[in-house]
Amino acid sequence: MMLLSLCLAWLMFGMAFCRPDSEEDAFYYQVFEEIDVDIILDNERLLRSYLTCFFDEAPCSAHAAAVKESIPEVMSTVCGKCNDKQKAIYKHALNKFIPTHKEDWDHILRIYDPNGEYWPNIKKFMES
Repeated sequence: MMLLSLCLAWLMFGMAFCRPDSEEDAFYYQVFEEIDVDIILDNERLLRSYLTCFFDEAPCSAHAAAVKESIPEVMSTVCGKCNDKQKAIYKHALNKFIPTHKEDWDHILRIYDPNGEYWPNIKKFMES
């Protein structure tokens, strides 16, 4: 019983220190780290459900809605509020998605970057 109590206390201690510090940190953790981006990108049916959410063509899952909410800020600042791990995830996702889904990427740009302001900086980020 003492060992179980000690393990639970250690688990609670670890959870307290591994949680994001602020609501904003928690939001970006949810968007970038809560779900493995490759699971979405490698599953066409799942990816399509995210895209139809982003395009306002279908209802959004909770995670897709969070990602959709982040798109304008993440694109305009090139993930400026992201930590290094989240930036790496964003870069990986872009480099994997854009070459294989060019038409969908163009659709995203038409919605979220209609004036073409963000794409040049995003492209530089992808190539860095």
